[in-house]
Amino acid sequence: MPELTEHGLTEVAEGVFELRLPIPFEDGMVNVFLFPDGDEADLLDCGMNSDESVAVIRNAIDQLGAKRLRRLVVTHIHPDHYGAAGTFAGEGLADLYIHRLEVPLVHPRYVELEQLVKEVRTYLLVNGVSTDDAEVLSNSQRALSQVVKTAEPSVQLDGAESLQMGRRNLRVEWTPGHSPGHICLYDRQDRVLFAGDHMLPELSPNIGLHPQSTPDPLHEYLDGLRRLAAYQPELILPAHGRPFTGAPARVNVLEAHHRRRLDQIVEIVGGGNETGWEVALALWARGDNLYEKRLALQEALAHLQALAVDGRVTKSVTPSSVRWTPA
Repeated sequence: MPELTEHGLTEVAEGVFELRLPIPFEDGMVNVFLFPDGDEADLLDCGMNSDESVAVIRNAIDQLGAKRLRRLVVTHIHPDHYGAAGTFAGEGLADLYIHRLEVPLVHPRYVELEQLVKEVRTYLLVNGVSTDDAEVLSNSQRALSQVVKTAEPSVQLDGAESLQMGRRNLRVEWTPGHSPGHICLYDRQDRVLFAGDHMLPELSPNIGLHPQSTPDPLHEYLDGLRRLAAYQPELILPAHGRPFTGAPARVNVLEAHHRRRLDQIVEIVGGGNETGWEVALALWARGDNLYEKRLALQEALAHLQALAVDGRVTKSVTPSSVRWTPA
């Protein structure tokens, strides 16, 4: 199929059009998917709320011959997936479908940030971040709120629902880990998996323990991977990177990656690094990008928590510190 826009609107499966939108991180692109159905179209994820990104989506809808957007399904509320929700969904616009565990994250993250900033600052301090760095990192969320326009959901999903997207019937798969209410969509008939950020072709998504995460995100993430691999989808359409095949093999690679990381962290803790920040710096400290170090801290803590759940390290807490020691 020829590309219809400069960002590459491409038919990746029958009646499914991938649209690549610009974002300032990851690989510079996020993939969203349009499902035309006569005069209407449905959209999976919507990019950031930037003039350029919104214009690309609107142009693509026009080129597909649709007059209106009927349904917007969002895999999770990170800004590159949810940012333009308020532009495309709401009263008189498309219906917004989102998992119910994502809904309570929106307001503190993008509208009333002060309480979350305070919680994040405390979380950083108790996990070993210096006061100065904690001040900078706890305020980094403010910039992301500038590229997000929120919307009230029309439907709150639990998982296992059947949704019509274009002319396809897709099953909602709840896959927490990267975000508490992350969902994938699966076409059982054609064995096509819309994987969001859950299963990526080249990277592992950030799996982080933080004030808005679930208590044990890494175990949840790995459980979700195994469940999706068992379906043996013939085509995986991710939110970042290119379409790919071979879900069981990809999941084996991801599981092995996290097993190695867990073993590394056991060694680091055994070497006397007791705070999450010390563990994160021992694993990933390269360069001075504080935001990347915050993601590293979240990832380290998710692995440490999984190790504590499995009895491989001991987690000790006081009001002023969280410490990890060999079991």
